[in-house]
Amino acid sequence: MEKFPILTKTALDEPQRELWDELTLGPRGFYTGGAEATRLPELYNAWLQFPQFGLLMLQLAEQLRQQPELTGKYRELVILTVSVRLQARVEYDFHIPFARNEGLSEAVIAAIGAEQAPPFSDDGEHTIYDATVQLLTTGTLSPGTRQDMIELVGHRGLMQLVAAISLYTVVAHTSNIAGVQLAEDFAADPQQLKDFFANR
Repeated sequence: MEKFPILTKTALDEPQRELWDELTLGPRGFYTGGAEATRLPELYNAWLQFPQFGLLMLQLAEQLRQQPELTGKYRELVILTVSVRLQARVEYDFHIPFARNEGLSEAVIAAIGAEQAPPFSDDGEHTIYDATVQLLTTGTLSPGTRQDMIELVGHRGLMQLVAAISLYTVVAHTSNIAGVQLAEDFAADPQQLKDFFANR
């Protein structure tokens, strides 16, 4: 698949430079190359084509990580489910260690990857998974699932679920059309990545 043109720091306009600086000088700098970066990872390089949108996606991700209702485990469950359902296998593969770190079982992770019904032992995980699949496939929730979600995470958490699905749908679509692959020379410290995605 043809990838997006690689944009370098010297070729950016002002909005693109703002996104570049946020990615390299902000909290993600440890895995985007920091101040010495010469190019961005493919996902973010694609977002440079519409940097205002990219900044909004980063802000949404940051806000989601700070909310207590949709826990790290639930967010990672949403990410894995959305990624597999939308055929963004690179995002699924990337998030496996973070899902483990947040407490998702190997059996659940593997079943999602194999597009099989996960063997949940936690009712909350089951509710999050069912709601995610329903929203992806029908655009709405059954009355029972909606009520289960409200009982689990409240109305605030329900809207956070909508936001998380929206964000990772964007990530999946971008990854697919930009041909994103895990870089062979990806050198970010695994524990720093785990802590970042866990908002620690």
